[in-house]
Amino acid sequence: MISTPFARVADQGLSRALAAALRQADRNTDFRSAICRFEDDLFAAFPAGHGLMGYDDAAAMLRDIFDMLGRKPPRLALVAGFDDPRVGGFADVRNHRIAIEKGYLYRFLVLHESAHLIVPEDRRHGPAFTYILQLLYRSFIGIPEEAVRRFLSRHGLPGYTAAATIAA
Repeated sequence: MISTPFARVADQGLSRALAAALRQADRNTDFRSAICRFEDDLFAAFPAGHGLMGYDDAAAMLRDIFDMLGRKPPRLALVAGFDDPRVGGFADVRNHRIAIEKGYLYRFLVLHESAHLIVPEDRRHGPAFTYILQLLYRSFIGIPEEAVRRFLSRHGLPGYTAAATIAA
């Protein structure tokens, strides 16, 4: 298996990596709007994130992600839509399910909602969420770390990206 940034962090222990990401990070700000702008900008430069996936491929990616963490993969549901037209997906933490609007099974959206299930305590799209999200984008879309850091900084988002070796 190819070692990706996400796989290395999962191997070494997610809690240690998250502790490093949270050190001196702003945990009070709601970064939701900044994350949306970051994703728009990032995927304008790296259009693979806006690639549509087939249901089976998306479900397989979810299995890969959650298997690396030793967790049960979430159920993937395609739904008719959401009340808010700006929402294309939702991480249903209580039911361990990701709901994506039919026709919107974008690679980045599956990864974004996965990050919510991996760190459900970070509902504000803060440093823990952002850390996991960038690892997923680097690992499953192939975005270079330097580009991720540059786009995070541009949007005032937490910029911790280390994944190689996490000290004990």
